[in-house]
Amino acid sequence: MIKPKLKEQWNTEALRAPVLRDIGMSLLLLLASRASVLGMFPFGIAFFASCFDKSIAYLGITAMAVAMLTTAGSTALMKYIIAALIFWIYTRFRKKDNHIIDASVCGASVVAGGLAFLIYGFAGFYDILMLFIEAVTASIMYIIFKKSYALMRDRKNRANAAQDELISLALSIGVIITGLSGINLPYSTSLANIVSVYAVMCIALHSSLAAAGSGGVCIGFMSAMSSPMAIVTMGIYGMSALGGNLLKAFGRFGVALGFLGGSAVALLYAGNTYTLPVTLIETSIGALLFMLTPNKAHNAVGAVFSRSIQIEPLLSDVRVKEYLSLKLEKTAGAFKSLEECFENASEKRLKAYNKDVASLFDEVADRVCEGCPNAPKCWQSDFTRTYRSIMTLLDTIETRGILTLTSVPVTFREKCLRCELFVVEFNHVYELYKKNLVYMGEAVTGRDLVASQYREMSQLLRDMSDEITEGFSFKEEREEEIVDELGKIGINVFEISVIESGHGKMEVYLDVDKSAETGKIESILENVLCVPMMFDRIEAGGLSRFTSRAKFSAEIALRQKSRDFSEVSGDSADSFITDDYKHYVILSDGMGSGKRAMTESHITLKLLREFLQSGFNVKTAIDMINSALCLRLDYECFSTVDLLCIDLMTGVCEFYKIGGAESIVLHGANVETVFSVSLPVGMMSEIKVQSQTKRLADGDTIIMMTDGVSEAGFGTVRTEWLKKEIKMPRDTMDELAEAVINTAVKKSRDAVVDDMTVVAIRLAEN
Repeated sequence: MIKPKLKEQWNTEALRAPVLRDIGMSLLLLLASRASVLGMFPFGIAFFASCFDKSIAYLGITAMAVAMLTTAGSTALMKYIIAALIFWIYTRFRKKDNHIIDASVCGASVVAGGLAFLIYGFAGFYDILMLFIEAVTASIMYIIFKKSYALMRDRKNRANAAQDELISLALSIGVIITGLSGINLPYSTSLANIVSVYAVMCIALHSSLAAAGSGGVCIGFMSAMSSPMAIVTMGIYGMSALGGNLLKAFGRFGVALGFLGGSAVALLYAGNTYTLPVTLIETSIGALLFMLTPNKAHNAVGAVFSRSIQIEPLLSDVRVKEYLSLKLEKTAGAFKSLEECFENASEKRLKAYNKDVASLFDEVADRVCEGCPNAPKCWQSDFTRTYRSIMTLLDTIETRGILTLTSVPVTFREKCLRCELFVVEFNHVYELYKKNLVYMGEAVTGRDLVASQYREMSQLLRDMSDEITEGFSFKEEREEEIVDELGKIGINVFEISVIESGHGKMEVYLDVDKSAETGKIESILENVLCVPMMFDRIEAGGLSRFTSRAKFSAEIALRQKSRDFSEVSGDSADSFITDDYKHYVILSDGMGSGKRAMTESHITLKLLREFLQSGFNVKTAIDMINSALCLRLDYECFSTVDLLCIDLMTGVCEFYKIGGAESIVLHGANVETVFSVSLPVGMMSEIKVQSQTKRLADGDTIIMMTDGVSEAGFGTVRTEWLKKEIKMPRDTMDELAEAVINTAVKKSRDAVVDDMTVVAIRLAEN
């Protein structure tokens, strides 16, 4: 059942007797009515019109009268009483609330009351001008008080508030504090200043940096608006609030210390304490009361702010995504252009090799025919016959590998005056020509490999661009729910960001009270996000990072034996988990054994790990490593890649076998064998990278190995013994890996003829 709003009842209820709960609003009205600016008191009528229950209007008018009688506004008492009566009468006839109309009526009632007052004391046009200024001020304050009251009244049912509501609340607090002006404690200590210091410290403790600065400025100005020092007070409180907020990580003591630091900065500019609007005694009393306030009271204030502060979930995330995506697309385009440049260069070179051999003929003619009396006849009038004869010689040298005088046709020997010199120079130029072909062919291969590198880099950047635009999103609605739920258990949230990646991983960044219990926060996050959550770490900026837990985990054990009489193993193994809950297990078997094989496998493993952790997909990473190894000029370098990728969120496993040995998979009661489908990396410029996918469940087991283990024994079915080993119950994977390596050695008759490496993996559901 929805309860009717109180403001809708005010228009119909008859006057009633006051109750205990009316005391609070009456006191606030009393203080608002005492606040003045330029000798005017528009705040009381604005508060009465916007916030006060009209069913006890007589109590409100009495409070306003008491306020006027205790200040310098007693002479204008009738003006504000008339204004209050006019607005009360208006509320009895209005059909519904309209803030703009109500604010205008509030201002108009001030004008009506003021004109009635001026009949008996008109002094000139200046009074008319000030009256209209007061009316405008009352109308504006009506809106401000209305928003503040709505925010405080509905705070339990709201998760956040707009920025204008926050500013309205700060301005309203400043007006109420101004109502304390003139109430002095011993030693000329101002109660208003003490309360101002206390209020600014509370805002600094329970709000963000921007809200603290804005709140300090608003309270400072409004609390001193009746004084010529209003601007100075505004600056001091704003500076002090910022200082307090910067040190709030150290608790209430840090806030008080930061506030005093801001005041000290103001003192440096003022030169002496006599020119400051707030004395050191007032600041010290306010700070002491702030630190002595019970935690329960601070939690109540913090709960108000946690529901009031607008949580900004990075509203510019779309722009950031678009900007980064555009930059990556442009960079990817640049790498694509480089790839095309290298490919085009290679194509042009290959076309150049297939051109006619005119350049070879020209070189031979320059060396032999220059100065020959028959040269004009051979190369001009009889060019076609000469060209055909030399093409015959080229065919001869291509077939036999060398041109001799006897292999030259008789017609050419009879015609050429320098036949012997021609044969010698032709062989020499042809040899240079062939060497150049070989060199340029290698250059083309190198260019193709570099082009491949650029192609893979371009694809990586495009993948990153897609991930930025589609790979994560900000969950604003979840942020509001989390703030609301944490507020219910007394945990104040000052900053929050909830991010969901494309693969379902949740990340929550929180700025909360340092005393907040991590376990309670995890429980709230799990209830709201519906996924298991855990505390990860404290970020550099002081934010607490919580992440979703993976559904599965992997128990992994490794055993190795190097080849007999070899100091080191040529096999390398690695295991790591990336940020997207992918658990990688990689085996690499270098060519041969010993240090050189170890170096090759280490290079492959190191590159793979760095590429995969940097965000490359498996195919791109393997292609880039393959082209890099093909470019090595000092010696031939290749190694196998046996890669297992386990998605810890889904249990899906992908096998990538580039020359690797078989793997054995135990899924429930079934045993499967996964075979290699490609040659090792570094052998060919292009390799076939294909994945073999298996969906595993809790308790499923995998054995990965190098060929030293898979080829152990002399049976016809060499992996049959491995299927028996994986079926045997084992408490740990260490036991399984140890059993496999020992059995492999026994089957090899205790002679380790090749490096042996085995990895045992068992999937477990968390």
